[in-house]
Amino acid sequence: MFDKERILKISELNDVRIRQMSESHLSSFAVAVNSFIDSFPTQEENVKSGLKAKDREVLAKSLAELWDILQQIYAENLAEACLNQLNTIDNTQYEDLETFVINFIKAVSALSIDLQMVEFQDIPKPRGIQEPAGKNTILAVDDRNFFLTTIKAMLHNTGYNVTCVNSGMSALNYLKKHRPALFILDIEMPVMDGYELAHRIREAGHTAPIIFLTGNANKDSVIKALKAGAADFIVKPVTKGQLLERIGKYIEPETVILTEGE
Repeated sequence: MFDKERILKISELNDVRIRQMSESHLSSFAVAVNSFIDSFPTQEENVKSGLKAKDREVLAKSLAELWDILQQIYAENLAEACLNQLNTIDNTQYEDLETFVINFIKAVSALSIDLQMVEFQDIPKPRGIQEPAGKNTILAVDDRNFFLTTIKAMLHNTGYNVTCVNSGMSALNYLKKHRPALFILDIEMPVMDGYELAHRIREAGHTAPIIFLTGNANKDSVIKALKAGAADFIVKPVTKGQLLERIGKYIEPETVILTEGE
C-alpha cells in the first residue's frame, strides 16, 4: 500500500483529499494509481498517433480517457486543464492544440514517474563509500552534444559547476580524478546506456544522486532505473525550471554575483 506521507509530496495531487482518505480509501486509491501507471504508456502512444495523424477525434477520445483517470487519482489541476481543452478541441487552432497536448503529456508522464517512485523507492540500490564530493558540482552525460550545450546554458550563472561529457566511457574516465555531487544521465546512449553507466558509477564508489533523463514512463523502465541507483527523473524535453527544481532537491548552488551586463 502507498505511504500517504510520500504521496503528499507530489505537488500535482490534491493534498486535502489525500489527507482525508481512510485506510480502505487509500487501498482503492492505490488500485487507481496502478491502473494509471499501467495504462499510461498505451494512452500516450494513442495521443501521439492522434497528433501525427492530426486526428482530433482520436485526440479527444484519448484525452477523455486520461481526464477520467486523473480525476480518480486526484490530479485535479491536470484533469481541469484536460477538460478545458476537451471543451474547445474543435475550435482550437491545430498548432495551439498540438502545443497543449505535448506539454500536457509531458506533465502526465512526470506524474506517472513520481507515483512510481513512491511505490518503488524502497527497491535496494547499489551503494558505495566515498569521500565528500564538491557541494555544487554536476556531471552531465548525453551522447548528443546539442543537448549538453543546452544543459550547460540553462545552468549558466545558477551557481552550479557543470561538466559535460558525451559517452559513458568519458564519464568513467572523468570520475577517476573527480567526485561530482550529482549526476545527470541520459538513458538512451550507444555502447553504454544510462543504466549500465549508473551501475558502474556505483561500483566505482560514487554515491552522489543520479537523475535520469527520460521520455519513457513505462513501469519496467522506471524500476530498472531505480535498481541502477536513480534518485530522480527529468522528463524530456527539459525546461530550465524543471532542471533547477530537480537539482535543487539534492544539492545547493553557490551564491552567484553577477557583474554588470550579465
